[in-house]
Amino acid sequence: MHPALSGNAAALADSFAPAQVPGALFVSIGLYFLLMLSGVGIDLAVLTRALARPLDWERRVAWIKDRPWSWRAAGWVALILICIQLAVAGIYRTLSALGWLHGDEPESLHALIQGLVLHTACLVILVLVLRAKAWTWAQAFGLQAQGLVRRLGAGMAFYAGILPLFFFAAVLSRLVMLIVGYPVTIQDVMLIFLEPQSFGSLLALLGLAMIVAPAAEEIMFRGILLPLLMKRMGVGAAVALSSALFALIHLHAPSFFPLFVLATGLALAYIYTGSLWTPIVMHALFNGMNLAILLLATN
Repeated sequence: MHPALSGNAAALADSFAPAQVPGALFVSIGLYFLLMLSGVGIDLAVLTRALARPLDWERRVAWIKDRPWSWRAAGWVALILICIQLAVAGIYRTLSALGWLHGDEPESLHALIQGLVLHTACLVILVLVLRAKAWTWAQAFGLQAQGLVRRLGAGMAFYAGILPLFFFAAVLSRLVMLIVGYPVTIQDVMLIFLEPQSFGSLLALLGLAMIVAPAAEEIMFRGILLPLLMKRMGVGAAVALSSALFALIHLHAPSFFPLFVLATGLALAYIYTGSLWTPIVMHALFNGMNLAILLLATN
């Protein structure tokens, strides 16, 4: 599930007069801005505390560098996923050539199915790798049951903290796109949520957006790629490069900068807490809130 809705809220808002906006949407937007205000408070508190008592950052960085992942293991995982992606794309082309697919089916549906297959395959492959290596989830990603409630709470707090920065990045990105004349659009994969859905299909899509995708993407980018890059380069460069790659794979220019900011926050949250639970919760809440606003704005 591609999480970016940067600029989408503004684009959707342009399509509705105040009298046309449902009350539930006002409630959601109000909650969003309350979260942003609380996020500003959290950011100021963290900054004040960091200035008064600097964090033991080196120790936290060492936690992440100690993850057992190697480039060889990560390369095999990436290669298998690429092969699966190519196989799915090949099957689609073959079925289309045989006329077994309806021509009026939206491309967004095909992209969503490919995303579902890829994210699910990612989780299955990781389970197999961990079993083959005899690694625990705690060793590989800091995903231990101990302290889970505290990690979930940290994820909620970090989510609120990143919202003001993400919102600023989204507004700035939209302004730049408007200045250069680049159209600000919703990602193609998000269009599937705007089409009529059965209740079961909608639940499945939300499960993908809020559970499967956050888990798979955080494991790949923060859980595997970030520690490997940190072992080869400085922490800042590793965070920047992994965040840029995360933004690039979404193939949506208006969302690149906001997604880069979001990914940077996810990476720093992982380093700070040492547990992937925190960025997974942040990612899930981010997707959930944006989808709620999108669905309420179009129904």
